[in-house]
Amino acid sequence: MKLKQLLEGYAWERNADGSLPTLSDAVTKHAQNIKEQNDEVNSDSVISEAYDKIVDAYKQVTENMDEEQARKVSQQIIEYFS
Repeated sequence: MKLKQLLEGYAWERNADGSLPTLSDAVTKHAQNIKEQNDEVNSDSVISEAYDKIVDAYKQVTENMDEEQARKVSQQIIEYFS
């Protein structure tokens, strides 16, 4: 395989003008990818924390209730979030 074939192929992602990306371009793109991943992780942890708070509050509220009362509270929570 010739070098020209490699360069003309898809060995590297080229810029719109056909030039190869610089090291600065690659570093910038990598930083953007890391930031996006961190944003996703932070979003997931916020949801998880909110769910944990709801479960804790439900446990506190239904602590002294009988099963029927606790079931009604569960139904109200389900309806609220549906």
